[in-house]
Amino acid sequence: MELGPLMVTGISERLSSPEGTGKVESVIINFQKDSVLLTKLERGFLAISADRVHALRTFEEVAQSIRELTD
Repeated sequence: MELGPLMVTGISERLSSPEGTGKVESVIINFQKDSVLLTKLERGFLAISADRVHALRTFEEVAQSIRELTD
């Protein structure tokens, strides 16, 4: 479980364009029924799961609180 978020964000960084995209801050993974938001924190990762139908709205609602944790 600890290596999963590190692998997902690492792969995402390797797949992104090397010209100025910067480091990955968060990744959303969509499954059939749920979505998971992975966000890098100073000492690890935060994972939030939501029903896929409501995931975008849920993640938008908690975005500011997450930004405060990462600043």
